[in-house]
Amino acid sequence: MLSISKINQKGFEHKQGGKINKELPYFITIVTLLSSAGVGPYFMLQRVKSMELLPTIRNETSKMIKRIDLLGVDPLEVMRQVRTRASSKALGEFFDGYVATVESGGNLINYLKSKMKTIFDRHAESQKQAVVKLGALVEAYMTIQVVLLAVYIISAAVISDPFATSETGISSEVIFLILTPAISFLFLLAANKNSVSKSPEISIKKIIMFGAPGLIVSGIIIGLGLIPDPLMEPYLLGGAFIASSIVPTIYFKKLYAKTISAEDSTPKILRTISEARKTGMSPESSVIHACKRKEYGMFNSVANGIANKIEWGVDFKTIFKDLQREIQAFNVLISFNILFELISAGGGNPQTLDSLTETSERMQEIQKEKRDLLMPYLFVGFVLMGTTGFTTLLVIDSFGDIAQESQDLSNLEGELLGSSLGLFPLIVLVQSWCSGLFLGRVIKGAFSGGFFYSIILVIMTLIGITLIQFSIIDVNSLF
Repeated sequence: MLSISKINQKGFEHKQGGKINKELPYFITIVTLLSSAGVGPYFMLQRVKSMELLPTIRNETSKMIKRIDLLGVDPLEVMRQVRTRASSKALGEFFDGYVATVESGGNLINYLKSKMKTIFDRHAESQKQAVVKLGALVEAYMTIQVVLLAVYIISAAVISDPFATSETGISSEVIFLILTPAISFLFLLAANKNSVSKSPEISIKKIIMFGAPGLIVSGIIIGLGLIPDPLMEPYLLGGAFIASSIVPTIYFKKLYAKTISAEDSTPKILRTISEARKTGMSPESSVIHACKRKEYGMFNSVANGIANKIEWGVDFKTIFKDLQREIQAFNVLISFNILFELISAGGGNPQTLDSLTETSERMQEIQKEKRDLLMPYLFVGFVLMGTTGFTTLLVIDSFGDIAQESQDLSNLEGELLGSSLGLFPLIVLVQSWCSGLFLGRVIKGAFSGGFFYSIILVIMTLIGITLIQFSIIDVNSLF
């Protein structure tokens, strides 16, 4: 029991350490900027405690403040103890260096700025490595999809009947129809866990409200065989997939465009605030001046709203909560959160704001670089899914024709099959739609962003089905 307890504790600490390390660059940023504004260690911890965007670090600082308030321990001593108590080695080393610099009389600001630069360099490198891992996940997903369909082709070639049933009486088509979405679902979960980017998702209620009716109706019609011509079944299912994806695509496009506009505008706003402070404006007036400009695209209304609320005397905490309801981009929120904390703490001097602006620009640069690194995987996905679906259907059609000729299938069995492709057009359509959602989570950071890719992949698949079902392209006629 003790061993299991120790293992669980180590697992929890490892998980906590990972969360702390993700939040550490932003924590060091706020500590650096508050310290450069003259805020002492205790009040700096108090400020960090109020930052909901850094929940794990916030929890650690709350523990530190309790030891200071309840036990009367010196703040620097509490920071020194973090090295032996914290789940993150990096956090412990940071506090250890902080205390050593203060006690030795060294230049604390230089130490903090060097740590901030180093931690963001590491953060940028870790994001690149995460993109590489995510790219490997994309390649693995596409490879498995190719292998899964290739296995069926090989088995069809061996048994000379691609529509044969197993000993249990279940058609191999049905097995693949179940297996393909199941594997896609597992990779969707993996992409959700390992994604390096996150964008606002459309609510599940909206997706179900607009998408479920068409899919349910098409599934019932196909399942009950209500369509006179089975050749039309893929077009019914494909149309249902496209119809269910249109509204989420439009909604997400607006959300994503607003998020990108906010990410691009935030460094500009902070730069304008910093330059305005250099002219002698107060911090609040500088924010009003910067946010009232009309060059922020879709972020204009949000920025103008911030300026109006400050003019009306609304406190920064309320303004930030309103901003959270409008924008979900973490880089935008953390930049404004730090800005408001600095001004509230009396640290809105030009030098500190310059440092915040440079940090925000660095965050935007890292985010943009991630998007650029991920884009090639989108093209890889489209090429693999487009070509694999088409070639698989082409080969299955060829084997189906061979099986019909060699085994002389009865008319009744031919009617049940409807075409030499059987259920495979439906299988490839499901696969294409799921692949679009997977690519959306990887590239855009949201499953909602994959509906647009799903529409394109489904259309590509329907074109391939049309070319093959109506013998526009026929392999057997070439031999």
